[in-house]
Amino acid sequence: MSEETSQLDFLQNEISNSIDKLKEKVKSSKRKTSFVNALSITLGAIITLTLGLDVSDENIQFQKNLALLFGALLTITSSWNALFDYKKLWVRQKSTLLALYQIQNELGYRKSKNGESQFDDIFEKYQDIWEKDGSEWRNIFQSVKIANNDVSK
Repeated sequence: MSEETSQLDFLQNEISNSIDKLKEKVKSSKRKTSFVNALSITLGAIITLTLGLDVSDENIQFQKNLALLFGALLTITSSWNALFDYKKLWVRQKSTLLALYQIQNELGYRKSKNGESQFDDIFEKYQDIWEKDGSEWRNIFQSVKIANNDVSK
C-alpha cells in the first residue's frame, strides 16, 4: 500500500467518522432548540389565557397561583435557554458539519483525478475546521463565564 493511499484512507475515515458523530449532535441540538422554544411559547400563551379567563371570586386565588406557577416555569425555561443556548450550538455544529462535507467532496474529487499526490492541504483544512469549532466553543464558554461573573457582582 502506497503512502498516498494510506493518507487518503486515513483522511476519508477521519472525515467520515467526524461527520457521523456530528450529524447526531446537530440533530440533538436542533431538537433541544425546538423543544425549548416551543415550551417557552406555550407557557407564555398559557399564562395569558389563565389570566384572561373570567373566574368566580372563590376561584380567583387558584387562578393567580396557576398563573404564578406557569410564570415560574417560563422563567426557568428562558433561563435554561439563555444558559445553554442550544440554537447557537446547533448553528455552530451545522456550520462545522457543512465544512466537513465540503472537504469530503474535495477529497473524493481529488481521488477521482488519480493525479494528485498530496492530501496535506485537505488535512490542514480538516484541522482548521476543528480548531475554528473549538475556538467558537471557547468563546461561547468565556462569554457565559463573564456574564455569570457580572451577575454575581
